[in-house]
Amino acid sequence: MDPDAIAESLYARLIDRRIAIEPGAGIAFRAGQLIVGVPPGDPLPPGLPDPIDQQVFDEFETSEGFEPSVEYHLFEGVDDPVGTAEALRQADSPVDATVNHVLFGEPAYLGNPAYLGNPAYLGNPAYLGNPAYLGNPFARNGAIPVREPVDWEGPAECAGDSPIVLVMDTGLATDSGRPAHPRLEGHAVVHDDWKMPGPGIDPSRTDEDELNLDDGFIDRQSGHGTFITGILRRHSPGARIWIEGVLSSFGDGNDWDISLGLRQALDRAAQQEVTIDVVNMSFGCFTSDDQPVSQPRVLRHRIAEARAEGAVVVAAAGNAGVCRPFWPAALPEVTAVGATDGCGRRAIFSNYGPWVDACAAGVDVISTFLFHNGPVDPADILRADRLPPGQTVPDWIQDPDDYQGWAMWSGTSFAAPYVAGAIARFMCAEGVDAEVAMTAILNGPAVEDLGVEVVLDT
Repeated sequence: MDPDAIAESLYARLIDRRIAIEPGAGIAFRAGQLIVGVPPGDPLPPGLPDPIDQQVFDEFETSEGFEPSVEYHLFEGVDDPVGTAEALRQADSPVDATVNHVLFGEPAYLGNPAYLGNPAYLGNPAYLGNPAYLGNPFARNGAIPVREPVDWEGPAECAGDSPIVLVMDTGLATDSGRPAHPRLEGHAVVHDDWKMPGPGIDPSRTDEDELNLDDGFIDRQSGHGTFITGILRRHSPGARIWIEGVLSSFGDGNDWDISLGLRQALDRAAQQEVTIDVVNMSFGCFTSDDQPVSQPRVLRHRIAEARAEGAVVVAAAGNAGVCRPFWPAALPEVTAVGATDGCGRRAIFSNYGPWVDACAAGVDVISTFLFHNGPVDPADILRADRLPPGQTVPDWIQDPDDYQGWAMWSGTSFAAPYVAGAIARFMCAEGVDAEVAMTAILNGPAVEDLGVEVVLDT
């Protein structure tokens, strides 16, 4: 496809996502959307359009006390969502209002902490729509193809029921309704309704290229969910891994729809009379003032429901290399996971601070990926006759976008499932519930501003 046509299509698609940014605040949100919460039965604030959706939450207890029952309403077509939310929160009323935050998956961009960790940067469609940039296989997706699969354990016998780990992410690469990767067969469960719900959501969303531009390149976070599922498969082979698609193949989701996706998974578990034990969220966002009042409120309520129903929630701490709280990881109900370099040191891209509970290896992680051979000609990247004498061209340089089901990637996105897998593994081995397992896993020596370092023997 012509580069100009690719750029135009990408730009239109990103505009359709309605990703807006707040200059100077470092936050991204759905343009024109506002979330307003009121006590059940109370009137909505005047001057707003009719709501397009509603979510209702009962009272729940947090570490900070009780949160009252609330009805949240989603509005569209609001001229100034940021200013309107601030005005409603400051009014002398019980109204709770926020923008509909956009949350991004958290793979590191080739070790550059200022890049993927910055939602204001990712939210710039003019940049993502630049074909000269996106046409570079080293820039479009940070995953590096690897040829040799790692040695993994076989299926494990559990002392009790096999724990269920819910992966809320870009979904899973599938083939005829089953995992496309053979190493995930029998471990990852693909439900008929795993794709993200919500108003205006693309029903064709999968873990692979969403744009169907026929340009041959994969999207920025294609394979992200498949990669995370593989990490869980490796470190907790006895677990059942459920898939819930809440991010696009560009890595963006939002507060409202992610909340709906979590409720969908919890309802599915209730219908099957099982319990989701661990929830992995390798995504997040910053807020305008870094305070709980402006955090993704709907998602926090839904996380509280998941905790009340027996699940522990693990989330990536983010890749901006700063101590600024990153949500939902910074919630007290969530286990926030930073990344180490595998030698006990903080990875340069990892966020950090007293709000981070645990850390795990997040650099050069190898896991399952897509089967995809892109259009890049290896001769255009590096020719063997240009190398110094005695040096050979590494396999991945020979064809840098030929993925044969395996890749190497870095980010707190991949440290989080390491910890989630450790919790599920402990549950399987000891026959205990998720809360007990999490407490045991987090009872160890801590790395400064990164929490307890979790290290497994595989």
